[in-house]
Amino acid sequence: MFGISRLRIDDDLRSLIRDSGGEFAAVDEVAAIFGPPDRDCIVRATARSGDIFDAEPLAALESLAARLREVEGVEQVRSMFDIRRQGAAGAILPVIPRRAEPLDDETRAESRARAARHPLVAGHLLSADATTSLLLVQLAADAERPPRSSAAVARIEAVLAEAADAGGPLAIELTGLPALREQATRALRRDMLTFNAIGLSLAVVLSAAVARSLRSTVVACVPPFVGAVWALGTLGLLGAPVTVLTSVVPSLALVVGTCDSIHFIEDMRRSVRRGVNPLAASSGAVRRVGLACGLTSVVTAIGFASLAVARIEAVRTFGIAAAIGAFASFLAVTLLTPLIAATPFCSGLRLGRSSRHAGRLANVLTAFSVRHARPLAALACVATVVLGAAGSGLDADNRIVDSLPAGASASKTLARVDAEFGGAMGVDVVVQWPADVDWRDAAVLDALRRAEAAVAGQVGVARPISLATIAGDLPPRVRRRLDAGDFGDLVAPDAHMALVRARVADLGSRRLEGIYGRIDESLAGLQRELPGWRFRLVGMSVVSARNIRQLVRDLGSSLVVEVLVIGCILAVAFRSPLAGLVSLIPNVFPLAVIATLLVLSGRALDPATVIVFNVCLGLAVDDTVHVLSALARNRRDGISIATAVRRAVAETGNAVVIGGGVLMVGFAAVTASSVPSLAGFGMLACAAVAAATVAELVFLPALLVVTDRLVARRGPVFRDGIFGPPLAWRTEPRARTA
Repeated sequence: MFGISRLRIDDDLRSLIRDSGGEFAAVDEVAAIFGPPDRDCIVRATARSGDIFDAEPLAALESLAARLREVEGVEQVRSMFDIRRQGAAGAILPVIPRRAEPLDDETRAESRARAARHPLVAGHLLSADATTSLLLVQLAADAERPPRSSAAVARIEAVLAEAADAGGPLAIELTGLPALREQATRALRRDMLTFNAIGLSLAVVLSAAVARSLRSTVVACVPPFVGAVWALGTLGLLGAPVTVLTSVVPSLALVVGTCDSIHFIEDMRRSVRRGVNPLAASSGAVRRVGLACGLTSVVTAIGFASLAVARIEAVRTFGIAAAIGAFASFLAVTLLTPLIAATPFCSGLRLGRSSRHAGRLANVLTAFSVRHARPLAALACVATVVLGAAGSGLDADNRIVDSLPAGASASKTLARVDAEFGGAMGVDVVVQWPADVDWRDAAVLDALRRAEAAVAGQVGVARPISLATIAGDLPPRVRRRLDAGDFGDLVAPDAHMALVRARVADLGSRRLEGIYGRIDESLAGLQRELPGWRFRLVGMSVVSARNIRQLVRDLGSSLVVEVLVIGCILAVAFRSPLAGLVSLIPNVFPLAVIATLLVLSGRALDPATVIVFNVCLGLAVDDTVHVLSALARNRRDGISIATAVRRAVAETGNAVVIGGGVLMVGFAAVTASSVPSLAGFGMLACAAVAAATVAELVFLPALLVVTDRLVARRGPVFRDGIFGPPLAWRTEPRARTA
């Protein structure tokens, strides 16, 4: 509990994309000079009358801007009312006159015409048809990150709700990265809590109904839950934050721990039915099932620990946390399950009965597999290869809208802002010039124009602005009178830097990465043409597009390492290189099924879907290890591989089927989530569990039988721990017992 009390939640999505390279450092450098990027909440205000420059909508918009400036945590509010223009005799005047009394019709018409021509208003703060205007609400530097940003966004939402409740002349909506991030996090928390609770409840009810014993359900559920708590406590002691990725570590511990706990209970039930006293049944289960649980934890932990070399910091943390979770689950299940089951409250027949239907289904599937071993083994290999090839075309992609509830107002507002104003996210080009050049020189303005052209030429990037947009047409004598303080978000004379700022739509990280790559090429050409000048593309959307895809690649590449590690460890543990090789098929097959489903459904890889692969592999490995462990115990002199396989499945099949059913029920509840990423996670997890169960009960027995036949043809030359003639290490203990 001390460790859990030290847990800290980091729900800032930027923690997912922070890397060990220089791109994030460039974002931090620009933020230190020009202020943190992407801290604008965007208020979209639409006139109900049809024109924002009608008297009532215009007055309501100005009043709303004033109220938002008073919100705690808001640094400034930019609107059409803050934009200035050059008037007669070089005077700088507001685009919309500031007067105490309402503007007359003629003045509003003139203001509308000026706003439609002004480069900082048209397309930036005013839609082309002048029906919609944006207010850019910039959060203060100390309130732009969670948890303070959550409170600031909530206060902004309260002001907007109050204005909307008044039934005024404006329809008001909220978007922008801080608001979207907060709404997405809120929706994910709500749906994860709701549907995980529903799924867990359904899984417990199913487990109790199958076993006809509430006590057995307690034995099956308490140790995995304790393991998940231990995993969280260890994270707290190590100071690792709870992020979107590490928050699934308890779920991983629960999935693997629940399956292992069911195997323990089934083994103890068999012993009790043979007349063994509860204490001896518990100790025997530790000897027989504990090895398999330990192997599962080792291979899972080593596979996840391989992520420690990933480029993305969040992925490295997730790998270490998942490895800790695997060991915590093993310790809790191995220590607590036999102990609880041996108590007077739960021992003996109080553990309930094994499901006849589940055991019968497992035995029927295995018998069918053994009878048709050759065609099924061939089918397993071909299906894995074909499905793997079909899923190999998967690519990583991530969109903000996928983290928001389907049909939510935030999603609709984001789409409208993308269509009307070019996007809600920002991207910057940093232009740096030699120290002997003044920031008001024509050379600086020309370089900024060329950088604007490099950005504006890309589809999906809109509305680039810079100092050149504002001062490019001013006479030199007027430019010399400009004060850098008036353009602090666009130019930093002391650092010899200026920004070209543009907007990008929520196109997805895959398309954006290609767009940013082409912009980089154009900027590299400018840098070659202007020696001594530097052009860099920066911004959170740039880092996000590239590093979210890198995050997915890191998680995906770890699967390859995990599969190879699994094969090697199983080969050593069972003294059977062939067992390690054969185990690859049932472990990879579910992954290939998920990949194919993603391709068929038109979805791309994102952090949520990649985590399904890790959960699926953990489940498949768990079942494979338990089946092979039981097979190794049943392989003795005079017993054929087919008989040994049937006995192994008779021992483990009931737990495989029940565990798969319980997990499918739990994950099925998540498919009802309104958040696309969560609903997709639930669907893929159900498919993964079903595929893993089929692989263990249909494909694995056939592969084992066919492999043994191939080994038998080589005679005594080939020695193996499972296949072919039994080895001495396997037969000697039984001889001594006899």
